[in-house]
Amino acid sequence: MTNASLMSEPRENDTLGIDDGGRRGRWRMLTDPASLLPTLIGVAVAAIGFTLMGIGWAKVAGLTEVWQQMPYLLSAGLPGLGLVMTGLVIVNVSARRQDAAARARQTEALSEALGELRRTLR
Repeated sequence: MTNASLMSEPRENDTLGIDDGGRRGRWRMLTDPASLLPTLIGVAVAAIGFTLMGIGWAKVAGLTEVWQQMPYLLSAGLPGLGLVMTGLVIVNVSARRQDAAARARQTEALSEALGELRRTLR
């Protein structure tokens, strides 16, 4: 088989009706440093954690015995706290990646401007 025949034959994914571009586009949107999607995911995870902590608090507030409060603390309070912390870490990492991407764009623009200035001064 020649390269031309390989190029003209449909790929297996094309014949199955699978569009790799959509999957790659979603993955690229999730992993792109300038994307806001990871920040929104982090906020959603933190909100779920706060909700769990609120549910645990509401259940514990009506009980006076500590031994009755412990199941709610262990099943809602601590996982809620863990989700809040995880969500904040996701938001922090996303913000740092966005800042680094912006800094890289600014550095590239500055480098191009300096290159043009150098060419102009010669």
